[in-house]
Amino acid sequence: MSTTYDLFMSIFEKGALGLKRAELLASASGRVLEIGSGTGVNLPYYDADRIRHITLTDMKVNPVLFTRIRHTDLQNEIKQMDVESIPFESETFDTIVVTLVFCSVKDVQKGLSELRRVLKADGQILFIEHVLPEVQPLKSLFNIATPAWKRIASGCHLNRDFEAALAQASLEAADVSSFYNSSFISGRAYKR
Repeated sequence: MSTTYDLFMSIFEKGALGLKRAELLASASGRVLEIGSGTGVNLPYYDADRIRHITLTDMKVNPVLFTRIRHTDLQNEIKQMDVESIPFESETFDTIVVTLVFCSVKDVQKGLSELRRVLKADGQILFIEHVLPEVQPLKSLFNIATPAWKRIASGCHLNRDFEAALAQASLEAADVSSFYNSSFISGRAYKR
């Protein structure tokens, strides 16, 4: 059931990335929206007793996701959609989950604005994103590699500043930690 992407990411998943997913996603609760569900790699980390309903989304839904969701106790629905145009009413979700998504969103501010709109006033956004590393030579390497990487990796930018984008969207980041030489960050965000 593994995909090429899952195999590529497995080395990261066995290390800090998998640990961060487990730590962060255990706190998802209530009505949950997951953006960019991919093959369903987040599914084992959710606590079904804390989640009333989960909506899993992606621009193009991967068939593996349907197989993986059947092996959970999560009340769910799967929708094909774009984060830049979320088809839900304002203040619908208690928790929104984005993991390794915003690197390839065309209009980051529009996507974050939509997340903010559908998030309840007291809700939380749980995130893991790869970002421009703070350390050299990785910082320079990521900047140099991004134009070519975008072409071969579905528009993925290696050099985005996700924390700054959150602030620009009137979302306050909390509990932010970086890992893998500061090329990944995880944390929570709340409405200001």
